[in-house]
Amino acid sequence: MNYLPILRRCHKGALVLDSGAAAREQIHGLADLYRQDPKGVGDMLIQIADLKDVLDCERHLGGLGRAKLVRDEVVGELLDDIGGAEIHLDHRENHRALMQARDLAHQALDIADVAIQRADELEASTALGRQAREERRKAPRLVFVTRLW
Repeated sequence: MNYLPILRRCHKGALVLDSGAAAREQIHGLADLYRQDPKGVGDMLIQIADLKDVLDCERHLGGLGRAKLVRDEVVGELLDDIGGAEIHLDHRENHRALMQARDLAHQALDIADVAIQRADELEASTALGRQAREERRKAPRLVFVTRLW
């Protein structure tokens, strides 16, 4: 199975890097773990949610506190329990792994090309807008004076 993210287009040509296959596998692992230990997994999920609330409160205190570290540790433990978040390529399929890595690199280059092109378009339209504003500011105003005879 291929758990590497794939590049796809969505509405109006926007690009999306989809890692849904890996996420689905993680959810399957979480469901299996929950079946084995519903109380333990449920308690961990509640603890993660509670720590998010504490973390939100700590942000208002300028980041003081340990909630983020504790939450990251609990999430890490849960990820380890369901198989981790690393993508291990099958060493027996070196050619396939190489092709997947190369395909991912090409997709990343495509994303970079589109991003650079869009940045260039935005830069050009911004420059045109700026130039138009400058011309409007510099344009002399004509005043017509008429005499009534």
